[in-house]
Amino acid sequence: METIITPASLDIAVIRENIRCPDDVVAGHLITKEVRHEQHGIVAGGGGSMKPEIYQRAKIVEGTGIPCSHTIVRINKRTGEMHDIAHPMKYENGFDYTENFDGMQKICENTIWINLKSVVGKGGSQTRTLRDECYPFIDAQLNYLLKSNTTTCFFANIFDGEEAAARMPMFNYLLNQPQFTNIKKYVYIGDLKNYFDWLKASI
Repeated sequence: METIITPASLDIAVIRENIRCPDDVVAGHLITKEVRHEQHGIVAGGGGSMKPEIYQRAKIVEGTGIPCSHTIVRINKRTGEMHDIAHPMKYENGFDYTENFDGMQKICENTIWINLKSVVGKGGSQTRTLRDECYPFIDAQLNYLLKSNTTTCFFANIFDGEEAAARMPMFNYLLNQPQFTNIKKYVYIGDLKNYFDWLKASI
């Protein structure tokens, strides 16, 4: 069982020293539909669709020693603000909100908001997930950073799967837009395996 660090009791150098990628984490581009099936069994539909997220969350906790809490926090794309809102579709401005963040890690004064995805295989559903969910969500994160001027808020978009890896240049295109030059260091887009090195270097 992994050791859970109490962030308030340690300084940042000690926390960084304890962050490492678990040995059994597979590089995202190697996760095909077949590999994901071997790891998690049936994924599509129902409770099975949560299995990759449950795995990713568990490995984040194992590799950092920091809890990864569930959240109902979303970004309002119109106002650029973050809100606790569990059911935005109850309100007339429901479409203004992104999906909720899947997790949150608090490390000293830093907060890391986490978005978890596993996208394998080609097809319309996969394209819609990456284009219509992930891409606007990251755009909202970047614009939130522009508006807030915070230096203690980070966003980690952890995308596993061969199709997510194949579309990474499109996410890098967004990240490299000139208006985001000074704040893109606060946003991670990549697989679970590389999350830990980014976190150590960023916090």
